[in-house]
Amino acid sequence: MSLIVRAIVRVRDVERAASDLVAIRSGDIAVLASRVGGAIAADEPELRAHHAIAARVHDAGPSLPSRFGQVFPNEAAVESAIAARRDELVESLERVGDRVEMAVTLTWREAPARVEASEPRSGREFLESRAAREHERQDAERAVERLVNELATERPLVRHSICPREGVAAIVAVLIDRDDVRGLRERVVAFDAHDERVEATVSGPMPPYSFAS
Repeated sequence: MSLIVRAIVRVRDVERAASDLVAIRSGDIAVLASRVGGAIAADEPELRAHHAIAARVHDAGPSLPSRFGQVFPNEAAVESAIAARRDELVESLERVGDRVEMAVTLTWREAPARVEASEPRSGREFLESRAAREHERQDAERAVERLVNELATERPLVRHSICPREGVAAIVAVLIDRDDVRGLRERVVAFDAHDERVEATVSGPMPPYSFAS
């Protein structure tokens, strides 16, 4: 049977984190994984199950949650993979600790003006389309800057994706202490109430997926 990785924890936290999972130890850290038979379907039930396990592990103590789909043929393969990055993973685990991730989605209140040209008919049309996209990205970067200033969050604890899809200026991941969840929600509401360019919605808390490399 193969192993699908769920999270990385400190060795001393293995038992309380998830005694029902396979623990592959390497120095002071351990990979927690589930045994699976056959191919893993990347469907909603499997994704939800993975998230539930990762959340349960992180609720029990500091962890680095795994992105869904990291599958290894056996424990030796997992141990080999983790050994090559052990120092980096130890450092990341120390930095993340038992903080949680909150996600803030910024959507445009009014769709930015743009030239729709999947196949530009002229050089001028191409340049106008490219300029419009760049202007939208710059506006989105400024929106993220305003949000981060409102949240008063340390920059190393913020990750963001600019213009990830139509109508969305940015998705901002923020790493915070568990007892600051309510405070962050209130600051996002305050930002949303006065920002003229974007609307802000917040989700979480969740395991720190965006900060586990």
